Amino acid sequence: MSAAELIHRASVAGVEMALSQEGRLRLRADFEPPAELLAELVAHKIEIIAVLSAANDPMLSSAWLARVAGLLGTRPAVLMEEGHLEPHDLVELADADVVLVADTIRARPAWIDRSQRVEQPAEAQGGEEPEPQHIVHTAATASQAWREADAANTTHLMSCRACHAPTGRYCAAGVDLRQRYNNTPMETSE
Repeated sequence: MSAAELIHRASVAGVEMALSQEGRLRLRADFEPPAELLAELVAHKIEIIAVLSAANDPMLSSAWLARVAGLLGTRPAVLMEEGHLEPHDLVELADADVVLVADTIRARPAWIDRSQRVEQPAEAQGGEEPEPQHIVHTAATASQAWREADAANTTHLMSCRACHAPTGRYCAAGVDLRQRYNNTPMETSE
C-alpha cells in the first residue's frame, strides 16, 4: 500500500497527520484508530513523512499541479477553482503519476461537461504571440487518390509473402505500389 493510500485511510478513520518542525510525524485523533491502521502507519512512517514533506513544499506541489494542468491544456488555478482537484489532493496524490491523474480528470463527467471557457495557454500569457496553427494531415483528411494508393499498398503488403516493409524488401508489384503510394500527395490540390 502506498503512503498516499495510507494517508487517505488514516484521514477516513479520523486521524489527522502533521509534521513537526523537526520533521517528525504527529498523529491526532478524537478516538482510538484501529490497531492494524496504526501498525501500518508505523511501518510506513518514512514514506508518509516523505509524502507530507513534498506536499508541504510549495515548489514541488505547484510543479506537480502545473504538469497536470499542462497535460489537460489548462491552468493550475482552473483545476483548483472548478473543483477538479482539491488542496488535499496535492498531499494524497503527491507520488501519483501526473499522466494517470490527468487521464482520470479528463474522463470525469465534470471535465467533459464543463463550460468550454476560452483560455489562453500558459505560454501565451507572457505577452508572446501564439504560434501559428498547422494542419495535421491524417488519413481522415487525405485525398481520395492517397487513400486508394494507401489501401492498395497496405492490402498488398498484408497478403504478399515476398514483401517486408520494415526492411524495405518488396516484390516487383510491391515496388510499384509503394512508389505510387509515396508519390501520391496526401492533400488535395485546389
